[in-house]
Amino acid sequence: MVWLRACVTGVAMVSMLLLTACVNKEPQERVAFVQLLQARMSSAALTPIGKLSKPEKEAIGDYADAYEVITEFQDSLAQAALPLREVLSVETIRSVGEIVERKAGFEAARKTLADSAAKVQDARAKADKARGSLTLPPDLAPVYDGVYDEAVTAPAAELMEAASKMDAVARDALGVADFVAAHAADIQFVDGQTRVATPTLQQELNLRLQGLNAQSDGLEQARATLQQAVGGAPAAP
Repeated sequence: MVWLRACVTGVAMVSMLLLTACVNKEPQERVAFVQLLQARMSSAALTPIGKLSKPEKEAIGDYADAYEVITEFQDSLAQAALPLREVLSVETIRSVGEIVERKAGFEAARKTLADSAAKVQDARAKADKARGSLTLPPDLAPVYDGVYDEAVTAPAAELMEAASKMDAVARDALGVADFVAAHAADIQFVDGQTRVATPTLQQELNLRLQGLNAQSDGLEQARATLQQAVGGAPAAP
């Protein structure tokens, strides 16, 4: 019985030694996470930031949750941006006749733009809430916040701005379509050409078209933003 008790005691002591020998991997995981974030920050293609590989996920341990706050937002951003590529095709205009023909398309475009903008706002709010709940070490927080600003804050603002520019195009195009409809007797389309009955009416139409043309640079900027938001896939020409 004494011998048995000694064996049991020995097993307990071995267990204690094994528990004591457990290594705290957090410092190494934190260093790996900082290095990963710095590598992503210096990348020429920060948006999208990219998924973690299996070795990367293992290397950063529990910090993978903080990384996924960013990638989950970017997945949502890409989904919100995707329908806007169809809006770009609608907003690529070559004539007054096309504007009139696409009136319903411009109305639908404004609804799509509003829906996508709302989704971006929701995704940004969700990401900001998740970021606020993270408790990061002092040496990690500034690095993480830098990447967060580049991969979440800035892309959200850029897509919202792109949607606003595209909405302005759709709004002004609808203004042209309504103007033409209001003067249907004096504005006609013959062999692809627009014929206006009076110089005064022509001047009023030209002013509206000039305002629409002035937004072409903004539309191209929006196209570039959408290409980046959906991962570089080509947008509608």
